[in-house]
Amino acid sequence: MDEAKKKQKATLWPVTLTADLRQPIILERGGKPVAVLMSFEDYEHYQVLLAQREHISALEARRAADRAVFGDLVGCALSSEEPVWAPAPTSHWRIPYRFFDGALLTIVEVDAYTGAVSLTEEERNNLLEQIEHWIAKTDASP
Repeated sequence: MDEAKKKQKATLWPVTLTADLRQPIILERGGKPVAVLMSFEDYEHYQVLLAQREHISALEARRAADRAVFGDLVGCALSSEEPVWAPAPTSHWRIPYRFFDGALLTIVEVDAYTGAVSLTEEERNNLLEQIEHWIAKTDASP
């Protein structure tokens, strides 16, 4: 096995590519873009632009999450708390949802730049079922 690795290493040689990077080069696999080669200057400029992007406010994130969770429901036995900023791995807001007794039910994430809510329809339906069970259990207690 080690001999095979040695042969592999021996057959590799340094490759130097020269290209005019005034325009980015898009690498594709199967007709789909997978990577971009760009000048270091363009990369630095891109990083500056990313750093300057404005993210949505905590209030906007909470409203987006509430729309996804509550929809057209009125009087739901659930409340959202203050959003928590989470910068990594990608910037997003985390909005905790609790029953009225304080028990944590779920945390919904909202993308800090697009406002996209991480709650699928299936997750929402599961959430609503849990609320129904909690209400039934609460109503049954003396």
